[in-house]
Amino acid sequence: MKGKKVFVAGGTGLVGTNLTQRLVQLDCYVSSSFFSKPPKILEEIYQPYDFTKFEDCLKATQGQDFVIICAAQIFGSQLMKEHPTAFILPNFKINAGLFEACSLNNVNKVVFISSSTVYQEASYPIQEKQLDLNLPPYELYQGVGWLNRYLEQLASFYYKKQNLQIGILRAANIYGPHDQFDEGKSHVLPALIKRALDKEDPYVVWGNDDVVRDFVYVEDVIDAILLVLRNHCDSNPLNIGGGSPLSINQAVETILKVCEHDVTPEYDSTKPSSIPYRALDITKFESTYDRTNKYSFEQGIRQTVDWYLRYITKSM
Repeated sequence: MKGKKVFVAGGTGLVGTNLTQRLVQLDCYVSSSFFSKPPKILEEIYQPYDFTKFEDCLKATQGQDFVIICAAQIFGSQLMKEHPTAFILPNFKINAGLFEACSLNNVNKVVFISSSTVYQEASYPIQEKQLDLNLPPYELYQGVGWLNRYLEQLASFYYKKQNLQIGILRAANIYGPHDQFDEGKSHVLPALIKRALDKEDPYVVWGNDDVVRDFVYVEDVIDAILLVLRNHCDSNPLNIGGGSPLSINQAVETILKVCEHDVTPEYDSTKPSSIPYRALDITKFESTYDRTNKYSFEQGIRQTVDWYLRYITKSM
């Protein structure tokens, strides 16, 4: 990686911010994108781009050795229910435009961050080979699931027809430092962490306590991205997840423990929730690279809480 030109599309998101920092540590020639708001750190390597405009895709990827695509317009489960089609056109333009631009600019290798939403309903950790395109994604994820299914097929098409070396990672629920903690925009873990640190009482959790999710710490995701970038850009998707699915109740108990908030959580099943079970089998990834995740769920939550207390609370 040292001395390579690497571009991070979507450099101010959860994955993009942490990835950019890691690449700087690896002595790469790093450049990253932001859309509306520049970052507060490493400002000199960020440039504004709108990847719904193809000319920006071309400009950003020109002369790059490697491109990691984590740019997306993100919606939480409540917004997805209220506006189920709003994200489809912009995210299609972003990813399809970047694929084409990387191909035209002869980028050596690309990693595309896909999603576990591609999978059909399953009550067990699902493997890559178990994706059944004859079955729809979960109802809640119909839009994003079908979009990512198509984008994966499009990535494979570029690999086969244009020889674009592209790796695909199907990620579970990613969390960690630089996550979105703003009210109304945050996903489940940052929302629960913020409310626990605010010592909310009653501490009300939306949905049922037995909902099962797969949470993976962002640094483990970055390790996976770098491994795939070096070794696995053949358009064959790999799952990356926590390895040990958790119920929301287990996640809440860990968060309350780490945040030192002694309260009994209350679960409100009348509030918007998402699907009852979603988890990935990461056996293929672990066997391919002979590795396991470095961070347990509790370790990841502690790292996230420490970052929040150091950086977010000081800026309030």
